[in-house]
Formats: sequence, structure tokens, C-alpha cells
Amino acid sequence: MKPIIGLSAGILLLLASCKKSFFETSPSGSLTGKEAYSSTKNIDALVNGTIRYQMESSTSQDNPGYSAIILSQEAMGGDAVLRDGVYGFLTTYGFRDPFDYTTRRALFFWTFQYKVIDNANNIIANVDAAQGTDAEKRYLKGQALALRAWSYLNLVRQYQFTYAKDRNAKGVPLYTTPTDPASQPKPRATVAAIYDQVIADLREADGLLQGFNRTVKNRPDQKVVRGLLARAFLTQENWDSAAVRAKQARQGYPIMQPEEYSKGFNDVSNVEWIWGHPQAADQNLGGASYFGYIDVTPATGYRSVMADPHFRQLFADADVRKSLFRPVADTTNPLLGWLMYTKFVNKPDQSGHIVLMRSSEMALIEAEARARLTELPAAFAALNELRVKRSLPALPEGSLTKDQLVEEILLERRRELWGEGFALPDLLRLQRPVVRTPSTEVLDIPRQDGSIRKVPLKGHHQLKFPDGSNFTPNSAYLLFSIPLNEVNTNPNL
Repeated sequence: MKPIIGLSAGILLLLASCKKSFFETSPSGSLTGKEAYSSTKNIDALVNGTIRYQMESSTSQDNPGYSAIILSQEAMGGDAVLRDGVYGFLTTYGFRDPFDYTTRRALFFWTFQYKVIDNANNIIANVDAAQGTDAEKRYLKGQALALRAWSYLNLVRQYQFTYAKDRNAKGVPLYTTPTDPASQPKPRATVAAIYDQVIADLREADGLLQGFNRTVKNRPDQKVVRGLLARAFLTQENWDSAAVRAKQARQGYPIMQPEEYSKGFNDVSNVEWIWGHPQAADQNLGGASYFGYIDVTPATGYRSVMADPHFRQLFADADVRKSLFRPVADTTNPLLGWLMYTKFVNKPDQSGHIVLMRSSEMALIEAEARARLTELPAAFAALNELRVKRSLPALPEGSLTKDQLVEEILLERRRELWGEGFALPDLLRLQRPVVRTPSTEVLDIPRQDGSIRKVPLKGHHQLKFPDGSNFTPNSAYLLFSIPLNEVNTNPNL
């Protein structure tokens, strides 16, 4: 039986025809079969529809496309707390979902990523024969290769432990050609084989996208490709290549000024967003959206992702980011006793954009890689470039040893990248345990009679794995599970 089901061209074109003001033009109507790949204009619409599908498809209210993976990877870390009893990602926070291979989330995460891969494979296989200019064909193939590489890089880091732990471990099935109902399902390729394919795809895409000037930041261009290479090389511990690619990726994307940081992280026009997903109000999935869970400022909505009080303690008082923490002391507010973190605030019309790559991340990759290579001046320089844009003083060269500097950079990743999906990948990459400590802070709330009401500041309430064991590095609970449907239909797994 066919292991994965590719999106039909008709579905993709219908997706792409919505809200053309945000995306490039696409043919109206539904095309199927060879007609969908007959011209670069049609294939451009397929690329657009693939991106839209990846970011906006939803099988349930709590699975808002790729955003559901971002939120899951934050929920499974140590710096975000999911409100007890609130819909969305509470079971993920407790490491029950997507660990359980029978859940709809486990099925969704696997299926929609392989649908993106299958569609990329179709584009790569057919674009050379399409009507259009050679440049158009190059750019479309480069984008499809980038999307395929991104999907496999995510999959191999979600379904298996890190490259440095065991590069020969079984990763995920590797498909590089289109599938159909007669296709033979494949076994799991090794982690090394997946990374080899990712890097080969990205290197080819890098060359193909030379000269490509996108009109919308949702399209992968050469800078995005180099950023993805930096991520892959960082996980492989190929430090020099990670540093070089990260520096290349962020050229032309200066780190935002302090006053920009508090504007809500909701618009791709931000100077340091290298890659992001813009959407209009009617493209946003309402409650089933990234902001529906992580934006804690509206009076209604799930407001389910809170900050751990211990996370706030990682910030110096002068840090502009510390001003975004708001302990709720209003006794009439349902969030009483929770610590709100207002990094992400949706737009008034609910059209908030989703960040996928920033120059701050690239600066931190460069800093970490240089530090691990004992190139400390370069590491200090990259880290300080970010620090001064967060209203912090530059760290003097020589003020930290190599090991201390690496740890400071890793702390800075936690401070800077909260909510963007890096918590779990970093724990797996570094082979470290989840750390969750109950909050001991108390809010003093004055009463009308002058007395003080003591309200505990809420923090972590899931402190062990589901079997009652303590958090440990490289636990199977940290991995996503191949869904039962795939296990039943693919005898080669």
C-alpha cells in the first residue's frame, strides 16, 4: 500500500488562488495531472500552494499546520508552561502527545510533512520539461529542493536522536521521487543518509537560487537556504561550516533595535526576519492558529502558553526583553497568578505573521560554532552584536572561558528564541534533560482593607515523564512517534 499521499495539483492550486495580494499570481481553477506541470506559471502556483498547505493545513483546532510543531517543541521544553486544564498542547507538555502513536497529532505531523515532500518531488521531477524560461525553472527547482530539505531536516530531528549520538541510527523513510498508489513503501534510512540528502539538496538549491529575488518572504531564497545549512551543520557539529553559512544567511538582515522587540513579533517586514509566513485575516485559522495559543494578551482565546517564572530570572533588569513579562495580579482576570510573556501579540485583524528564521538565530549559531572552535574573539563579537541590540553591555573579550562562553551562548538561545520552536531541538542536539522546577515566587496583592493577599506565581506542574520517571537525556518521550496508520501500511519500517 502507498505509504504517503501526495497533494493533488487541484488542491494546491485552489489553495494558491486565495488572497493573491499576499502571494504571487496563480492560475484560477483546478488543474490535474500533466497540465499542472506544463508551465512555470502553473508550477509557481504549486510551490505557493505547497507553502500554504504546510503552514495552514489543519486536521483539528489544535493542529494549525507547521505552527503545531513549533508549539509542541516549545511545550516539551523547560521554559514554557501550558496552563492546566486549557485546550491545545497540555498533553504535549506532559509528553503524552505526539509520543502516543495512536493520536491524531502523531498522524498529522507525519502525514502533512510527507505530503510536502511528495509535492516537492513532483515539482523537481517535472519542472525541467515545463514551458518557461531557464531562470524560472532554476528558481522553482531551487525552492522545491529547499522545501524538501527543510521537511527532512525537521523530520530527522523529530523522529530520532541527534546526529552526534548515533549517525547510523534509523531515521525516517527517504523518498526523492514522486510516489503513486503502486509505489513500494521504504524502510527508515539512517540519520546520516537523511543529512546527506538534506545537505545535497540545499547545496544544489544554493546554486539554483543565485539571482532569485523573491517578492514575499514566505519563499525560500538563497539566504534561507544558507540558514537551513547552518542549522544542519550545527546539529552535525560541523562547526566551521555552520559559522560560515550562518554569517552568509544574515547578511542584509540587521538585528532589530531594542524598541522593535516589543511590537509583537507578527510581521515579516521586521528587518531581521529572513523567512516568515505572511497571511491575511481570512487565511489565519482563528483559534486553530499559532497566535491563538501563544498570544496571551486578548481577553478571550486559549491563551495557553505561559512563561516559566524561572525563565524570567535568566534576564538582566536592563534587558529589553524582560519588560515583556507581566505577572497577572488582577483578581478578576482568569489568568490570575500566571506569568504572561508578551513577545507574540497578534495583529488587530488576527492576521499575525509567523516567524521561521531570523538573523538573531544566525548570529547565535555563528557565536556558538566559533566558541566551540576556540575562536573566542569571533564568538564574542557575534554574541555581542545581539546583546547590544537587547540593551545589554557587550561582554569583554577574555571575561569568560571557552566553556563559560558556550554556556552563555546557549542561555542566550533560550532567552532570544523562546516560542520559535527551538526548545526541544536544542535539548536533543545537546543531549541534555528537560529541566522543570516548581515556582516558589509569590505575588503580593493589596486588598481594599489594606491587607495583603498572597498568590503563588504559577509555574511547572508536569515534573516527570508519563511513566513517573525523572527527566533524562535522550528519552524516547522526547521523540515524535511514527503513527499507527503508517506502521500498519508500511511493512518495511
